[in-house]
Amino acid sequence: MRDVTSARGLSNLRTATTNRVHAKPPQKGTEFLNLYLLDMEAQRLERELQLLEERRVRVRLHLAEIRQSIQKLRDEAQQKKQQAAPSVVTELTEDSSSTQDGDLHRWKRMDVQY
Repeated sequence: MRDVTSARGLSNLRTATTNRVHAKPPQKGTEFLNLYLLDMEAQRLERELQLLEERRVRVRLHLAEIRQSIQKLRDEAQQKKQQAAPSVVTELTEDSSSTQDGDLHRWKRMDVQY
């Protein structure tokens, strides 16, 4: 069973009008009327297709702008990360076990910023 979110839109519904189903049989001599109606429907669909194409172009341009903004923000964040990266300072410290030997060990000291 379908819920509201998976239901098709009204434009996708097939009705008797959209399928051109009529209760009475078609009359003779209405070919020109049918040609006119079909021509009008074709023009409407062509306009709709043109509007969709224009919308597609606008959406693609907006998407390109968003991607550029994302890349710019990523670059800025990476630069800030590199600038704010803690500098590794090595210090000579004496280890309690090695004081007897006189050996000095190198320890890396990193500043932590909260």
